[in-house]
Amino acid sequence: MQFFIDVVLPLPLPKAFTYWVSEEEFEFLSLGHRVGVPFGKNKLYTGIVVKKHRVSPQTYTPKTIAVILDETPLVTPAQLLFWEWMSSYYLCSLGSILRAALPGALLLSSETFIAKNLEVEVDEAALSDKAFLIMEALENTDLRIEEVQAIVDNKKVFPLINALAEKGYVQVLQSLREKYIPKKHRYFRLAPQHTSEAALQELFQKLHRAPKQSQLLLALCQIAPEHAWVRMGNLKKHAPVNSTLLRTLCDKGILEECLVQEDRMLLPPVATTQPPTLSPAQANAKQSIENQWKEKAVVLLEGVTSSGKTAVYFELIAQQIGLGNQVLYLLPEISLTAQMVQRLQKRFGDKVTVFHSRFSVHERVEVWHKILNNAAEARVIIGARSGLFLPFQHLGLIIVDEEHETSFKQFDPAPRYHARDAAIVLAQQLGCRLLLGSATPSVESRFNAQEGKYGYVTMKQRFGPAIPPTILPVDLKEAYKRKSMKGPFSPALFDSIAATLEAGEKVILFQNRRGYAPLLECHSCGHIPQCTNCDVSLTYHQSNQQLCCHYCGYSIAKPIRCAVCQSSDLAVKGTGTQQIEEQVQTYFPAAKVARMDWDTTRGKRAFEQIIDQFDRGEVNVLVGTQMVTKGLDFKKVGLVGVIQADALLYYPDFRAHERAFQILTQVAGRAGRTAGKSKVMIQSYSPSHPVLQQVVNNNYAALFEKELNERRTFDYPPFYRVIRLTIKARDYSRVDQAAQWLGQLLHQQLDVPILGPVDPIVPRIRNLYLKQLMIKFPARGARQTVKGVIVRSLKSFEAVGAFRSVKVNVDVDPV
Repeated sequence: MQFFIDVVLPLPLPKAFTYWVSEEEFEFLSLGHRVGVPFGKNKLYTGIVVKKHRVSPQTYTPKTIAVILDETPLVTPAQLLFWEWMSSYYLCSLGSILRAALPGALLLSSETFIAKNLEVEVDEAALSDKAFLIMEALENTDLRIEEVQAIVDNKKVFPLINALAEKGYVQVLQSLREKYIPKKHRYFRLAPQHTSEAALQELFQKLHRAPKQSQLLLALCQIAPEHAWVRMGNLKKHAPVNSTLLRTLCDKGILEECLVQEDRMLLPPVATTQPPTLSPAQANAKQSIENQWKEKAVVLLEGVTSSGKTAVYFELIAQQIGLGNQVLYLLPEISLTAQMVQRLQKRFGDKVTVFHSRFSVHERVEVWHKILNNAAEARVIIGARSGLFLPFQHLGLIIVDEEHETSFKQFDPAPRYHARDAAIVLAQQLGCRLLLGSATPSVESRFNAQEGKYGYVTMKQRFGPAIPPTILPVDLKEAYKRKSMKGPFSPALFDSIAATLEAGEKVILFQNRRGYAPLLECHSCGHIPQCTNCDVSLTYHQSNQQLCCHYCGYSIAKPIRCAVCQSSDLAVKGTGTQQIEEQVQTYFPAAKVARMDWDTTRGKRAFEQIIDQFDRGEVNVLVGTQMVTKGLDFKKVGLVGVIQADALLYYPDFRAHERAFQILTQVAGRAGRTAGKSKVMIQSYSPSHPVLQQVVNNNYAALFEKELNERRTFDYPPFYRVIRLTIKARDYSRVDQAAQWLGQLLHQQLDVPILGPVDPIVPRIRNLYLKQLMIKFPARGARQTVKGVIVRSLKSFEAVGAFRSVKVNVDVDPV
């Protein structure tokens, strides 16, 4: 009788592959086990067992697995079920989901190495000098490719290795390389034979001519009078210690050493504090949420900014911890986690852990194991969208904070999932509760609440003494007409900044464009430097005097003369965060300015440092992109200034007005979070725009009704679903031909609106030309039919030889 397992590989393949195993391996393996398997000619990959059976594949001969990597499964059956749903819903491969779900250190990759063939005699006289060096090194050990390159001092070693392999002198082999490196600390203690008082006195007499050794021994006895193990780091605090000194004492048999594996400390310990008592409004909201959960698994909490939603979350989290459950707290941006982690730690102590991409692969592996083992220090897991893939054991509650944020959507690579929507399915599969929270819910979520699909709770008043800010639109047309602008600041905003700083309060300035200026223009001929790889202009960054592409990273030094007409009359156009920071420092030299954008927050703790500095008052003017709009809680912010709102209002997308309202309302919510008056000033060329008036009046209901009416008329979500196909290749004519072919095929098989093919806003990125098709279909009933047609059409597309170089990305529910 034969035994087989199906294994998912971390590759974008359409199915799992079957491997033969022995009866003993079959009995040992469970679903979710990691195995090393051969795939292709000479490659080994880490795969996950997804099925056990006794049916041999009909189209190929199954290979045997190379190695079983774990004693127990690393992936739970619930995770595999969630992956299968995600693969089906978002039309992507299980392999793509596996690569996104597991920390990179758990996906071992094969490494090529060469070994000497002991059965073949080497003719050394016929070897070249470099070949001789390789064969000489192989006498002692096998060599990795990097080591061969170092020996011959040349990176092009494969011709040399192939020549030796053809003669039979070497064998080219593959092995799986472990990526996760446990953190180990050195511990020392006094050897047992020296622990008595008499033995110690004799030992000190012997060491009287070695003062450093005596000093170290004395320090060890003082730290650990019971002669317990002492960590090397602790020992260094009490005596001058180095590895040579410790090794000498160990060699003499005076000390004993051991290595102890310890988890990396992701979070410094924080003293816990007593939770504040909920206000009547907060207590009512909490009770309403619990009542709604009795009938509906998903509840939408709509609370105005600074209404105290977080305190309600914490009470609900405390209940779940009391029941022994885990809680997943999802935030849209890594920048939000630093402040929220501190607040969670003050409440829940060491029960909090963090999981996001800014941590190292080793740290993420340790968090994975803590959650898998249901460790006490992993009761509350806070993270960005990737937190959905963790191996939960007793998940009782998922909180999706700022649920309207587009950052919850994964764009590239696949799976292109939306964390909010995926969380709803995960909660359903695990039987846990889900809470969506926002001051400005997405139209889709608010519609689902209106239709009774979700529970719905509101918090309409700010917490405590917090007073809502006064929101004032500022007419830029009038300011430019009177020539009264000071840099990017209108007179009204300039005076308000000055008054706020003079009053000892803080200022937040929002501009959704990083860099110094979006373009550099020649005044003589109008030439604007473009990216060589993308169809976009280069953004000027003054800090390094470079023009950079924000899509592919291409950069050049700022030119002195125009590349077309050689004129030196070059000027920047537009305003970015770097320029605003500079202008604030120029006009307000006493101000302490910081900038929060992608350029200043690349480091692991960069977000945290900037937020802490602003919170403590070391910085009193914070300039930033969307990062400053998302849920951060700052005290004494007297003014929020929006430098230019028009780019948000006129973006060519059916969600533009919804997003503009959300962003402007959220950034306005950073002001007025404590007692005292505050202002929000929104500069625009269209101060009477309906969306700005809705922001001024905090009239979400008007925006919601207007958006629903328009989307019902023009067949957009939530009444219709959307799937966007992006066709890309290096040759424009090939892309155009492929897009037309695929569009016609879909038109023939689907009786639903199909838009395109058209060029996207940026029609070329990284030297790949792009075309897009948008398929719209009713939200109820047609989903599986449309997806089935798309899958079959893509298979037909892949079978056309002329389109072999063309790639198609599928994005379900794009945002």
